[in-house]
Amino acid sequence: MTTSVPVPALDRDLIGKLRADAIASRWSVEHLQTMLSAAALDALMRDSRLPALVELAEQEDPAATLTRFFILGVPERASALDRALPSLGALGLEALGLAAAIDEADAARALPRLCARRAGAQEATARPAATVPAMIDPSGEAPGSGEDPDPWMRALFDLRPHAATTPDGDHEWWVASDLSEVQTGKPLCDDHVLGIGGATLTLLEMTVRESVESALDVGCGCGIQALYLATHASRVVATDLSARACALTQFNAALNEVTIDVREGSLFEPVEGETFDLIVTNPPFVITPDSVRGAAGLFEYRDGGMDRDNLVRAVLREAPGCMAPGGTLQMLANWEIPADRDPDTQWSGRVDEWLEGLPVDAWVVQRDVLDPARYVDMWIRDSGGQLMARADYERAFTSWLADFRRAGTGAIGMGFVALRRLDEAEAASGGRRAYDLSLDGRVPRGADVSWALTSLRGPQLWDTALTRASDVREERHYVPGSPDPELLILHQGAGLGRRVPVSSAVSAVVGASDGELTVGQIVAAVATLTGAQTQQVREEVEAPLRDLIRWGFLTF
Repeated sequence: MTTSVPVPALDRDLIGKLRADAIASRWSVEHLQTMLSAAALDALMRDSRLPALVELAEQEDPAATLTRFFILGVPERASALDRALPSLGALGLEALGLAAAIDEADAARALPRLCARRAGAQEATARPAATVPAMIDPSGEAPGSGEDPDPWMRALFDLRPHAATTPDGDHEWWVASDLSEVQTGKPLCDDHVLGIGGATLTLLEMTVRESVESALDVGCGCGIQALYLATHASRVVATDLSARACALTQFNAALNEVTIDVREGSLFEPVEGETFDLIVTNPPFVITPDSVRGAAGLFEYRDGGMDRDNLVRAVLREAPGCMAPGGTLQMLANWEIPADRDPDTQWSGRVDEWLEGLPVDAWVVQRDVLDPARYVDMWIRDSGGQLMARADYERAFTSWLADFRRAGTGAIGMGFVALRRLDEAEAASGGRRAYDLSLDGRVPRGADVSWALTSLRGPQLWDTALTRASDVREERHYVPGSPDPELLILHQGAGLGRRVPVSSAVSAVVGASDGELTVGQIVAAVATLTGAQTQQVREEVEAPLRDLIRWGFLTF
C-alpha cells in the first residue's frame, strides 16, 4: 500500500481565496462542457483521462489548467497555477496541502507526451521572461541559488466542480477527494476517500428531497451527500469511521460555504440518543473475507471490517433507533444469497430476516445480481487490480472465491433499501415490506421512493378510487388474424419508466381508473362483462394492482 498524504488544511482564509479563484476562472461543469467534447466527458466518467488530455493539451484557459492539474493529474508550472488562481497562487495551494513541488525528473515521468511538448514550448518562450513569478519563502528569506524559481507542481488531491440541482435551486460546488489510481498510477491507500462515483450519483438521485428539520449522512466519505442534504435540511450531521473522510468533508463544507456537523465514529455511535428526519448512507458494504484483508489491506471506503454481509444488517437493525417517527432511511447495500436459493425469486429472505420486528415499513429493490466470481473480479479491479502483479491478483481472487464457496454463497444481490419509521400506533400492527427485483426502467428518484413507501400504508384497496397516471400507455400484441391480444404490456413514460405485462382483467381495471369509481366497483363490472366470479377477478388483480400502485402507474 502507498502512504496517504496529509489531509488538507482547514484554513478558512486560504479556502475562501481558492473558492473566489475557482469562480473567477469559470471552473464549472458548464464551462467544462464547452471545453471538452461529449466523448471526452463520457470517457472521464469511465475513468479514462486520455481523450480529455488530448483536447486540453494546448489550451491556456485557467479552467483548462485547473482541469489538467486536479482532474487529469498532469503536473503544471507554479507560474501557470499562479495565473489560474491569482488570489491563492501556487504557494497557497501548498499551504492548503493540495499541491506540492516536484523535481524535473518526477515531472518528466508524469507528463504525457502531448503535455510534455506543450510544456517544452512554454519553457522556450516563457521561462526566460522576467515576469515569471518566483516561489518566495514565507519566512522572507531569499531562495537559494539552487532552487527553481518556477518549479513543477503536482496535485495531492482530486478537486473538481460539481453541478447540483435541488428543489431550492442550482448549485455549483467544488469537491475534493483522494486521487485515484488512474491519476497516480499507484495502488490505493487503505484510508482512500472516494470522490463522486456511480453509486454516489445513484443515491443522490434516489434521496427524498423534502424539507426536513434534521438529516444524517452515515459514512460521509468526501461529504457530497451531506452537501445535498444541507440544501433541504435545517441541521445536517455527517459521520464516518475514517478520520480522513471526516477531514475531507469538513474541507468541502468550508470550500462550499455550507454548515455541516462532522463527527468521527462507527455507524450511529456518534449520534447516540439523537433522532433524524432523514438518514442516507452508502456504507462500506463490500463482502470481504479476512484472508483478503490480510493480504491486500482493508479499504475503509468499501469494507467495514465486519463478517460477511453483517454490516448491512447492523445498519438496518440500528437505524430505527435514530429515526424520528415518519423519518426515512435510504441506503445502498449488498447481500448474500445462499446457493440453494433462486437469486431471482428467493433473494429477499436474508434481508427480510434483518427487518423482522423493526418498527418500519420497507421497500427493498435488488437491481442486479452477480455470481461470486464476477463479484470478486469487479471489486479487485475497483481497487486497482490492473496494477497488481499477476500472482497477487490470482492469490486474492482464489482466496476470496473460496471464502464464498465455504459460506455456501451462490450469488450476491446489489440494490437499495428504503425505510420509513412508524409511530407507536402503526408499529403495533407491524411493519409492511415490499420487495422488487430489477426495476428495468430508470433509477428511482426521491419522489418515487417517497411514493413507494407511502403506498405501503394506502387505504383499503377495494374501497379506493384510483387514478391512472397520465403517462401510462398500453402495448398489445396479436397473432395475425386473431381478434384478441395475446400479450398486454403497460408502459410508463415518466416515473420509473417501467414496462409491465398484465392480464386483460388488470388492463381493464387500469383503463377504467379515472378517480371516479372504486376498484371494487370496477372489478364487479369486469366480472359481469367477462362472466367470471367477482372474487375470482379480485384474486387475479389484487397483487398486480398493488405493484402498479407502488410503481406509480396508479395513485390514490
